[in-house]
Amino acid sequence: MKEKLHHIHLVIFIYSIQFGVTIFSLPGMLAREFGSNGWIAIFLIFFVVVLGILLIGACYNLSDGDFLNSLENSLPRFLSSFLFLLLAVVWSLYGCVIGKQYIMIFQMITFPTTSPMLLKLGLVVLTYLLVIKDLYNISKISTIIFFITIWMLILLIYPFQEMDLSRYTPFFFKDGGHWIRGSISVFAAFLGYELSLLFFPFVNKESKFVRSLILGNLLTTIIYGIVCVVCYGFFGYSYLKVLLFPFMDLLSNVELPFVQRIENLLFALFFFKVLITVVMYFWGAKECAKRVFKKTSEKRISLIIVALTYIVSFYFQTMEDVNGWLIRLSNIEAAVSFLLPLLGIALLLYRRKRKYYG
Repeated sequence: MKEKLHHIHLVIFIYSIQFGVTIFSLPGMLAREFGSNGWIAIFLIFFVVVLGILLIGACYNLSDGDFLNSLENSLPRFLSSFLFLLLAVVWSLYGCVIGKQYIMIFQMITFPTTSPMLLKLGLVVLTYLLVIKDLYNISKISTIIFFITIWMLILLIYPFQEMDLSRYTPFFFKDGGHWIRGSISVFAAFLGYELSLLFFPFVNKESKFVRSLILGNLLTTIIYGIVCVVCYGFFGYSYLKVLLFPFMDLLSNVELPFVQRIENLLFALFFFKVLITVVMYFWGAKECAKRVFKKTSEKRISLIIVALTYIVSFYFQTMEDVNGWLIRLSNIEAAVSFLLPLLGIALLLYRRKRKYYG
């Protein structure tokens, strides 16, 4: 019998999947695309994500307790196999590129003479060791990582003292860029919640599934909002536009008597946050792939996926390559986050109607 996720674990789990290295560049992106007081866009996108969560909740109520199983039973064999393979490819590539982005930034600021692929190998090994675990154990690890990293928010007290209200300006979304592109980029920062479609067998009534998803998303929104509000008040939106990693620059202004260059230490701790996100996308890819290759063991499928994506990651040699592919895959994943539950709802309603009318 599968262990069920407690609602507190589920809240933290969704936050852990969503929240990642994007936070370091998010304030700058908001300033470039939305201009003054662009941090408000975070709270607007929150409601878009809630809509996506409600669609997932509808799937949960209509399904037989397993979303992938419902798709498999509702579609012809060749269509379901194609869909599962497509999802496996998209999710494994997305996890691969997210991991490569973090590794390249980490290598650039901490180990400039070390090969990024050597660092990536360490991430790959840890990813494999977690992917072969069941979801309940991964969620417990994410809860531990949450308490290891959440304390970093306390450090925002230092730059908070240097904030200037005049830097916010009385204008909203002035001097921005492309708000549509910016909205998609902000939405991409919340991606990860769509993997909860695969959580159905691991939740029950006590898990408070939809409520937990919304609360996890709210926690992500609040933390994104706090960081971006502080960055806007500390730097001003004009200066934020030229900063590549504003949150890291913000942390560099934190001075502690016992630690120098604390931003490097904090970025290293973010390894664990990124690890959970990467692991969950690989886990989702494994869950889809095993529906196609039923006679292959889960460990072998996991090994093949992790090994193949590690080979693929050699293709991404520069940050420009990584960012370009991350944008493409984020756009695809944003579409998947809505289209997949809509497809599930349509198929489940059709199956229920056909069953009712004989």
